Order: sequence, then C-alpha cells, then structure tokens
Amino acid sequence: MTLRSHLRIGSPLWLGLLMVCFTVLYYLDVAAKWSDPHGIGWAPGMVAIALGTTAYSTAFVAVMAAWEAGRLTRGGFWELAPARTRAHVVARQLWPGVTLAWLAAVAPVTVSLFQNRTVPDGWSLLPLVTVLVDLALWAVVGFVAGSKVNPMIAAPALGVLSFLLVSTSVAVGPVWWRHIAGMISEPPVAGETYSLAAAAVPVLFTAGLAGAAVLLWVLAAPRTVRVVAAVALVAVVTLGASRIADGWGYFGGMRTQAVPMSCAGRAPQICVAASSKTGPGTLRAEVARTVERLSTAGVSEPPAKVVDTSTEGRYPRPSTAKTWYVPLTTSARKGELGYQVMRDAVRFPCRAPRADWARAVLAWAAERTGQTTPYEKALRADPFFNDLVWQKDRKQIDAVLELPESRQRAWFAHGLDAACTKGKTA
Repeated sequence: MTLRSHLRIGSPLWLGLLMVCFTVLYYLDVAAKWSDPHGIGWAPGMVAIALGTTAYSTAFVAVMAAWEAGRLTRGGFWELAPARTRAHVVARQLWPGVTLAWLAAVAPVTVSLFQNRTVPDGWSLLPLVTVLVDLALWAVVGFVAGSKVNPMIAAPALGVLSFLLVSTSVAVGPVWWRHIAGMISEPPVAGETYSLAAAAVPVLFTAGLAGAAVLLWVLAAPRTVRVVAAVALVAVVTLGASRIADGWGYFGGMRTQAVPMSCAGRAPQICVAASSKTGPGTLRAEVARTVERLSTAGVSEPPAKVVDTSTEGRYPRPSTAKTWYVPLTTSARKGELGYQVMRDAVRFPCRAPRADWARAVLAWAAERTGQTTPYEKALRADPFFNDLVWQKDRKQIDAVLELPESRQRAWFAHGLDAACTKGKTA
C-alpha cells in the first residue's frame, strides 16, 4: 500500500502531519532560545534541546499503531489464510506512521542545526538515533495493544500512558528512571556528549516493553504463561537498565570531549570555542582594556590568558593568577564583558565574604574600571537590594576615590581581608 493510500484511509496519519508541524512550531516558539545559550555552536546540546517533544511523538506513534492494528482485526485480516509473515504485515502497516513520527523528531533537529549554522558529528546525533529506535519500538507495543484490545480503548489509553511514562520521568521516581524512560532531561553542555551507554539504556528498556508485547501476542502457551513471561522480561530489562544508569546522577551518562579552541592576542591571550559566533579578536579589546585598568588600580596583575568558561563544561575550573576563566561569549552578548572580567579579578580570601565589605570593594573596583553601571544593575536585580544602604556605600566609595593612589590600594587590600573577618564593618 502506498503512502497516499495510507493517508486516504488512515485518519491517524493525518494527525502525524499535524505532529510534524507541532514539533517544529514548539521548537521555534519555546526551545530555540535555549538551543545555543552561549553562542558557541555546540551541536550535542542543540540536538538534545530540539528533541524536547519526544513524549508527544511517542504518544502519537503508539496511538497510530494501536489504531492500525484494530483496523486489521476488525476487518478479519488475521483469520485469512496467511500469505505473508506477521512481521511483514506489521512492518507494511506501521511504516507510514513510524516515518511520520521520525519526521516529527528529525524536523526540529534539522531546523535547530540550520538556524545555528552548525554541522553535527556522529556523537551529536546519538540521542536522535535513540529516539528514532524508541519510536519504532513503541509502535510495536501499540500494535500489539490494538490487536488485543478494542482500539477505541487501546489507542487513547496507550497514548496517555506512553506520554506520561516518558514526560513525567524527570519529575517522579528515582534518578535512574529519567535516564531509561527516553526523555532527554539534561542536554549536554560544552565539552559533553551522550555516551553509548546513555543512548543504549532507553533503547534497552523500550525493547523490553516491545519484546513483552510480542510474547503476549505470538507465544504459543497458555495466557498465564504468556503474562508471566512478559512481566518477567520487563522486570529483568528494567533491572538491567537501572543497574547501568544507577549512580549517574542528574547529569550522568555523558562522555567528555575537548572543545576546539580559537585564541587571539597576547598578554592576555583570549580563547573561545572555535565554533563561537563571537571570535576572540572581537572580544580582546574590551578585555585588555579592563585588565589594564585593573592592573593600574592595583587590583590584580595581568593574566597570561583569559578563557571562556562556556568551553569548560558543567563545572568550570577556578581562575588562577596566570589563567582567568570568564564567561566571555555570554557576557559579551549581554553587554557585560568588562564587568565580568572585573568580577573575576576581585577575589576574596574566603567563599562567603561579608555583604557590606563585598559591596564596597566591588563598587570601588567597578568605578576604577568603568563598570559602575552594570554593577549597579546587578545589585538592583537582587530582591534584597536596599537603596538606602547603597547610597551609604556610594558616599564611602566617593570618599575613597579622593584618596591618593597608594591609600586607595591599601584600602582595597584591607577591604578584601575585612570582608572575611568577623566583627569588621565597612
């Protein structure tokens, strides 16, 4: 039967065309802004974000398969003399719906990569392959359900159950459940891609469900034996998948992959991702200017290199005297590049400095580097910001700025220590 014939007599397939449109529109309206948050063109993250509608595609393919199976059963097809194997019949009946479900998964990924002008590698496309295989396996589950139960019941029930099983995995149950249910909950950040294990675990679980469904359908044994065999298979597969995913945590199953870098200039050398939309040359002027002002004010010595933290993955390394790690591309897009460089340069000798001294020291450094406006903007974004306290800090900073250069440096050094000493107030 041709695709045209399937569309003419199979109303659920028209839902598939709507599903393709829905996934693309959902990506453009909701997910596109998160596809490349740092502007570095990291393809694994783009692909994962674009697959956010997996639960909808899963529900569609399950409903479609159950309905198609019900049509065959109602027409008495299985009572006819067999001319083809069951597998051949099922494949011919399901391929249009599975193809549309695959298109619903592939379309937003294609749009994402095209929008961001990014060429993916094999590791980037691994989650997409997982989703495509899962969709085909869910079609098998749906077909068996529609063959055994009235499709008017099986189709909507399986659609809801499959959708809830996949979509709620990120909110309920143990952590390993989100890794095996097939919903991508945490996209890879720069320096990460999905591993083979992370891609295989959802397929293993869904294959267990499909295998159990097939056992219920074709196993030549009493119903009790078939049910026990199916339940045992699902239990074993779930246990095996959970053992693989156990211990991964919320961001588990990833493999590390070095981000190609592009650097420009010297003292400091500016390094960003080679695929970044903002090259290092365009960032260096403002970074160098801020570093020079910091050095003149006695805040810190110039580093040899400034590296974009967007290339450092989920847990960036802390800055050192020679190498600073600053969110260069992200802050540049927000117009806060110099401010972020200043913030990284002011380092207190403790993790939780006193708020009063920290405000004063940072306000002085912002004045000396021309970053007062973004610093004050950041302060006012704090829900606990107090304008009266800020006015008091401003008066203190104005007084400090009138001091000789040597005394300003001494005040700054004292402020760093005082911020980490109990009992001292600014």
